[in-house]
Amino acid sequence: GEQQPKLNPSVLANIYNHQRAHYNRAVSSLRKQYFAELSARRERERRIKAAEEAKLRRETLERRRLKGMRSAENARRQLEKQEARRIEWEADLALTQRERDTKKELYKKARQKIVDELEAECHLWLTTPAEVERALGNPHASQVLWSRPGGMIGAPSGEDTGFGDFGDFWRYECHTWDSSPTYKSPREVMLEKLEHLSYLRANSDPRYWTKERVQEEEMKEQTARLRAVVREEGRRSLLNKQREMMRDIYGNEDYDHKKEHQKGHRLPPTAMPAPQLDYLADYEAQEREGVKIMKRDPRKFFIFESDLPNSSSRNLEGAASAEDGESADREGGTGASLGRPVALRNPFFGDKPTAFPLRMGRDMPDDTRTEKEKKRDERQERMRAAAEEAALAASKGASYEVAMAAEEDLEDGSEDVDYDQAEEDAEKELWVDQEEQWGDMDRKVFDMTPPSARLTPDDVEWIVEQLNVKAKKTEERLDFEDKIRKKEMEKMMSGDMGSKPIESLEEVDRYVMEGLGYDMDAIEALVMELTPEQSAALEEIDFASRGDTDITEEEMTNELKVVPGLTDEQIRALVGMEMKLLRDEKLKNIA
Repeated sequence: GEQQPKLNPSVLANIYNHQRAHYNRAVSSLRKQYFAELSARRERERRIKAAEEAKLRRETLERRRLKGMRSAENARRQLEKQEARRIEWEADLALTQRERDTKKELYKKARQKIVDELEAECHLWLTTPAEVERALGNPHASQVLWSRPGGMIGAPSGEDTGFGDFGDFWRYECHTWDSSPTYKSPREVMLEKLEHLSYLRANSDPRYWTKERVQEEEMKEQTARLRAVVREEGRRSLLNKQREMMRDIYGNEDYDHKKEHQKGHRLPPTAMPAPQLDYLADYEAQEREGVKIMKRDPRKFFIFESDLPNSSSRNLEGAASAEDGESADREGGTGASLGRPVALRNPFFGDKPTAFPLRMGRDMPDDTRTEKEKKRDERQERMRAAAEEAALAASKGASYEVAMAAEEDLEDGSEDVDYDQAEEDAEKELWVDQEEQWGDMDRKVFDMTPPSARLTPDDVEWIVEQLNVKAKKTEERLDFEDKIRKKEMEKMMSGDMGSKPIESLEEVDRYVMEGLGYDMDAIEALVMELTPEQSAALEEIDFASRGDTDITEEEMTNELKVVPGLTDEQIRALVGMEMKLLRDEKLKNIA
């Protein structure tokens, strides 16, 4: 074939260079175009970002401005509140100050009134022992103060004083029930009554308490009791009226049932509120209400002649219906039919002698049987029980246990036990041996005497013995008190300014112990030799506090040997001292 002409390398190089230069120019132009576009884009994004930042900054500044305005408004409002509180506090302070000044002025007037009253009565004050003895030591003052309840000397008595017949304390009467589980025997009750009578006889002077004065005091006491009963009855009536009124206002179950299907009615509350207790402090209202009840039904306050057991049957029937005032009026319970009032009723005691029952019981008689008689009675009792078992088992055709169970399950049809009659029968058994010696009058007196007042000769001897023992103890105590007073007067009259009258309990105890013959110096020396540990150990085994009077010297010695460090001489001294203290009856009476 035809051969291609060979190209010149220089021409090829020029062509390559021209093409490369053209490529470079095109790429450079494209790069410049890209750079221009990128710069424009960046500039646009920068402007957008700057605009957004400016917007955000403007919004932030706006929020800060608004917040500052709100803070300023709140601060202004807070300052206004503070100013208002300050003004209110100043006004309250001024009001409180005025109230305080008013109260101080009232207290000042009250103090001045007290001072004026004290100045008015200061000439009546008893400031020296001689004046006290002259005013209260005379027999008349003692009778007025201590013989009857409510006695007073020197205190004014009137409606505005709270003393005397008008005093509020007349409404109260205290009675204490002895809740001891041990019943008192009739002779112990009689001993207490005799002591009370002896106290009244010792403190009441018949020369002062004439018949007129006794009647005057009894009338005063009866008036006070009547006032208390009238006030209590009026209080009860007012509270009942208040309860009925509240029930009418707030309704009850029947009222709610009637109004259940009606419209427009007022529904009662779920619970009745607590009632007002103003009536409890309004004594005048209570007395007015009580007087109305007394006029309407005097049987609630007085016992009339028609209420006595020996009245006619018609009057007794009227007395049985005295609980209801309206029924009493319907049955003719007027003043003419009731008769004359003979006594006051005592609703606080339930019309009984005392406010609480008096539990009494007699001691079981001494068992004087010999041992042989006791064994014989026990053997007879066992034989009787065995015979009853055999008879019961034979009649039932079963064992004794089954028959007894059947008997216990069935009612025997017996009547209830009359304990009053049983007590009366048991009481009469004590006097069976003496009934043969009684006459008609003795038997009548026995039947009229309550069981608690029936005393046997042994009971009378016991009462006389107890009275003698108490009289002896009282005389011994009075003797020791006289000795103490004499010694105190000797010290006061001796002129020794360094000495002082007996005032402390230790001095009185030492003087009493020395008067009983005890060597107090030796006892104190013995106590001083003991260590604190020994003193604590001896206090734990205190024989006097235990009341063990039957202890022997050997038993006491054995107990004291437990104390560490005590010598035989100290133990003997302590035993001798303790035994003497335990057996000293005079010291027990004084203690």
